[in-house]
Amino acid sequence: MQYVHVDVVRYAAAILMAGDEAGQTIFCEEQPCEEPVAYLVPNATRSGGGGQDVEQRPAMVCREHLEEMLGRAPEEQPIFRRLRGPGPDLQG
Repeated sequence: MQYVHVDVVRYAAAILMAGDEAGQTIFCEEQPCEEPVAYLVPNATRSGGGGQDVEQRPAMVCREHLEEMLGRAPEEQPIFRRLRGPGPDLQG
């Protein structure tokens, strides 16, 4: 199970909507990167406070930087997915 608080979704949606309305592309937060965002990481961590603290907040990144964070390629994320149960197929 995965979950994200709707406030995180609203945060990301507001940024994307502002970019769309202004006709601007929202770019990956990792610097220097000029790729458009492709993923929302709701609980991304990074150094903050001059390197003394760890900051946790939502981040929007490109596929390449998400792969770096995960250490592997991201999994496919269909909006709706149906998983087959172990029983007989009742639709045939």
